[in-house]
Amino acid sequence: MKRILTLVLLCVLSAQIIAQEKNINSFISYGTFNVTDNNSPYLETYITFDCSSLTYIKQSNGQYEAAINLTVLFKQGESIKNYDKYTVTSPQVADTANIDGFFMDIQRYSLPNGEYQMEVTIEDANNIKERPLNVNETIIIDFPENICFSSIIALENYKPSNSESAKNGYELIPMIMPYYPESVNKLTFYTEVYNTKKQLGENEKYLLNTYIKTFESNTVVSNYFFTKRMNVKDTEVIINTIDISNLPSGNYYLALEARNRNNEIIGYNQFFFQRSNSNYQIDNSILASIAPEKVFSGNINNLDTIREYIRSLEAISSQIEKEYAFNLVKTNDIETMQQYFYSFWASRNALSPKEEWEKYYVQVKRVNASFSAHRLKGYQTDRGIVFLKYGAPDRIVQNHNEPGAYPYEIWHYYTLDNQRNKKFVFMTQDIATNDFQLIHSDAVGEINNNRWTTEIYSRTYSPYQEYYNADGSVNPGVNYGDEAKDYFDNPR
Repeated sequence: MKRILTLVLLCVLSAQIIAQEKNINSFISYGTFNVTDNNSPYLETYITFDCSSLTYIKQSNGQYEAAINLTVLFKQGESIKNYDKYTVTSPQVADTANIDGFFMDIQRYSLPNGEYQMEVTIEDANNIKERPLNVNETIIIDFPENICFSSIIALENYKPSNSESAKNGYELIPMIMPYYPESVNKLTFYTEVYNTKKQLGENEKYLLNTYIKTFESNTVVSNYFFTKRMNVKDTEVIINTIDISNLPSGNYYLALEARNRNNEIIGYNQFFFQRSNSNYQIDNSILASIAPEKVFSGNINNLDTIREYIRSLEAISSQIEKEYAFNLVKTNDIETMQQYFYSFWASRNALSPKEEWEKYYVQVKRVNASFSAHRLKGYQTDRGIVFLKYGAPDRIVQNHNEPGAYPYEIWHYYTLDNQRNKKFVFMTQDIATNDFQLIHSDAVGEINNNRWTTEIYSRTYSPYQEYYNADGSVNPGVNYGDEAKDYFDNPR
């Protein structure tokens, strides 16, 4: 296993003294790739550290530096398949006044095809009394001999390079998080396509389709579909930039697919990202072109009824749809509501929008019956929203009476699109209200809180209770969170 790159981003200083007791803040992502010459899959980790969350120590040269201890394990059952334990140091600074910014560590691990449990432990080396971060993630390495894609990596920047750390001739600078604010109007990405030459033959070509689709409904966004005819190769490196100036706020997938001459999909992958763009608004002229008397929504003539129907769409709406609907239902404009309601479902199913709504409404009534809480309809609660977005979970742990813990539930989905074994943790401080709030999930696009067990057991234990003894050893008396964590790691 070879270290590939430690990327340092400038830590900007201003004029306040930082506290010595901190909660380390880190962002972890990864990508999977293959070397087709000898069929050697590998995984890259991208671990980013928030400078302001670290403890800085003065060095012999008078500069200040933070240090982070990392342990990375890849396991199959109880067998360790790859392992690393190392320390990363921050950029040195002359002063510890309000340190800001981030730095990133990138590592590469060789892993054959298979399913692994990745365990990452992150500890502030200068503040060992702070409980370390622990992250567990199920990893699938799957590079068959047929046509397939590597992970899609969002990039801050890239440049040609012949250095040892380069990937296929490029030095890549990954984004810290897949989030694009208004100030960023370009989406740049890297991916690799494998085995087109082997599967299609020497002189064949294939189509590479690149498009953006909504996270909530998998609807392709107009004006964001691109096609290119490609020559076959053992490994095709793709680096592209998309102008997202006019992309509305919301959650999206960037999707890539390879198609053969029969227009059959022969390879596919997608990448989740978030966009904030308050400059974009829904075009009312398009809605005005819809004649309510000619579509099914024109038969919804009661103002309160159509308001309620539109409110129930929030779980599966994009951000721009949520904002538009929020303002629309405050009016008495029933005709625009009818037009919007039809447009919403026609964008999901152009052939049968009414049937699509009726199918969804069955689930709305189901969550209202199961999850309604004090002054909240079921579709407004966190459990109702997750149910409407993803369907019924495959397994549910309901632990409403565990001593020392607030009532909680853990929902387990075997598959969510192309994700596997994803869980959602809900908690309430008052079982009588039936309002369980989502406090953690390992699914893409959902709230992720590595200290979720602390929230559940804060009913009895202080979140600041000492986790370490004075000598740095773990205090065995502090074991709150074990039962909930076991349910999370081992659903049953």
